[in-house]
Amino acid sequence: MKAKFLLLIFTMAAIFSSSAIEPAAQLLVSMPDSLIPSIEVNRRKDLIDLFHAGQSAQTTTKLGGVATLTVLQDNALSIDLSSKSKMAIRIYTTRNNDSIITLINTVYAPAGDSQIRFFDTAWNELPASKYIKPLQMEQFFSFPDSVTESEKKELLQPVNIFLVEYKLETDGNLCARHSWKEYLDKETYDLIKPYLKDYISLHWDGKRFEK
Repeated sequence: MKAKFLLLIFTMAAIFSSSAIEPAAQLLVSMPDSLIPSIEVNRRKDLIDLFHAGQSAQTTTKLGGVATLTVLQDNALSIDLSSKSKMAIRIYTTRNNDSIITLINTVYAPAGDSQIRFFDTAWNELPASKYIKPLQMEQFFSFPDSVTESEKKELLQPVNIFLVEYKLETDGNLCARHSWKEYLDKETYDLIKPYLKDYISLHWDGKRFEK
């Protein structure tokens, strides 16, 4: 009888723990190894436990580096996978009341460059084109009418690489920033800086991200 009572207690505790953990944390645990190969599942659980305990949520990766869980909310989390890479997850609700996962991986070399992907809650990948339209280089520029087409062409000539860093904001917006400052020489960057937008904010409308 006592053994059955203890089993019931342990079962209830397991159910309570499972229901208490944030949905974003559950997704981190269930994430396929192919999407986060440097951190095995038990170490992901350790990160969550350490974060909940108010401790420094760090673990050693398979590559010998250190990963840090920096943000953990009900529907979002962020991990510094190394000193040069980050990963962020956020759950969005669609107009049909379904949930989709936005996964952003960013590498810094040293300029930030992000890859954004979308999944259902079983980690089946969804077509990105359904949820976001790729930004174009020209969208980060705002030229006054006084700048001629030939002047624009001359200004844009050195900008031959287009990198975008995506960040998930606390309000759910997706902030896109260009990375030219990190890899252009100062003289070239100062020439285009007066015409640059600092960022482009994309809003989730229940169907896709829009400006």
